[in-house]
Amino acid sequence: MKRMRKIVFSIVISLFVLGCGTKKSSATEPKTTTETNLSALLSESIPPITDTAKIKRFVMLVAPRAFRDEELKIPYELLTKIGHKITVASRDTVIAIGVLGLAVKPQITVKDIDTLKYDGLILIGGTGAAIYWDDSVVHQFARYFARTPNKIVAAICLAPVTLARAGVLAGKKATVFEDKSTIADLKKGGAQYEKTDVVISGNIITASGPQAAEKFAKAIALSVR
Repeated sequence: MKRMRKIVFSIVISLFVLGCGTKKSSATEPKTTTETNLSALLSESIPPITDTAKIKRFVMLVAPRAFRDEELKIPYELLTKIGHKITVASRDTVIAIGVLGLAVKPQITVKDIDTLKYDGLILIGGTGAAIYWDDSVVHQFARYFARTPNKIVAAICLAPVTLARAGVLAGKKATVFEDKSTIADLKKGGAQYEKTDVVISGNIITASGPQAAEKFAKAIALSVR
């Protein structure tokens, strides 16, 4: 607990604990990286960015309640540690609470996201992520980032369902929290489900849950460097 209290986010992020949850590419198939050939990449350390031109800005979307703590905390810390910038967004700017008690104050609301300011959209999972599954505004953002060159969209745990329902996983390989209904959602959205921790398909990154949070974070960092 003392260790947790020593962690400091940026001045606009409040963090505290309230208590105690290859295949070769072709012209018709996007380049996809699954656990088989991603493991070697993820085993390497990622050094801090020395060229400021390579610093990227991400908007991280979190549910107001019941987001998965590790899926926010680990990517946030890894990406900001090496030099990238992250803005946390949610339905409102009231402190958002994770299933394990992690609390974060979002800087902006979903409706205030300016897509032109960011290089990537990161969707955090947890049971609360279902609030965005059918959110038309979030769907619009997901399609924008997925279809814009040099930008990425990433989702972990239950959040890939949002991407599937937004229509951006059609023809892509992807993973999601392993459950019959979530897997069915991906397939209904035209995705090829992969039972693995992390999948990179073109500029779309998906991960299966909190156990894959570090791999997810590294995959994002590797995709934009």
